[in-house]
Amino acid sequence: GDLINHPENTMPAFISSFNMGVDAIETDVRCTKDGHLVLIHDRSVERTTNGVGFIDQMTLKEVKNLDAGSYKGEDFKGYQIPTVDEFLEWVKDTDLVINWELKEYPVELGDRAYKTADMLIEKIEKYGLCERSLMNSFSQQLLEYIYDKYNGKYVIHAYVGYEKWDTSKKPIETFADWSAIWRKDEDHICGFKQDYDYVNSFGVLPCILIPDTVENYKKAIELGCPM
Repeated sequence: GDLINHPENTMPAFISSFNMGVDAIETDVRCTKDGHLVLIHDRSVERTTNGVGFIDQMTLKEVKNLDAGSYKGEDFKGYQIPTVDEFLEWVKDTDLVINWELKEYPVELGDRAYKTADMLIEKIEKYGLCERSLMNSFSQQLLEYIYDKYNGKYVIHAYVGYEKWDTSKKPIETFADWSAIWRKDEDHICGFKQDYDYVNSFGVLPCILIPDTVENYKKAIELGCPM
């Protein structure tokens, strides 16, 4: 979503991005205590709302009572954390690709991480958005579960070459479609060539989050990022 002009993971941020002409949106999925999927990055609500506590320990009603806008300024007071259903009702009428980052991890929350993934995929398929959906997670085990259970039906966005939350049984390189280039620093803001080379050697598409400048784009392309 448009994080510059709106609070993150809110419907106005998504709509603003679409109006700017983007072709894809990334968002973060978690599940409430009473089984509702919502879009929020952190497990804790403290950074982006006026509340305290963990999303997975709150009901949807409690989540909807939170102010998810005021942290960015008084003009955004009253913004809410959206549900996946609300987002799907909007995004179905666009041509956007959706990068769904699953923020619940088996090593942290156990089986509910797999259940949350299944609930999301059920909704995606209800709306006929499989071909426009990428499944993204720091958990290799969760991505492997999705890859195996759904017979490779979903594009898998992983983090190849880095140890994050856990390790899949099959090498992540064998079933990932995309990989984020994660390792970078102030002098190498677009990452390191050896990481691009490693990812490309497996036929996995590299991608990277960088400040939106022509100079950065050119550098990433030189390092091996596809156009």
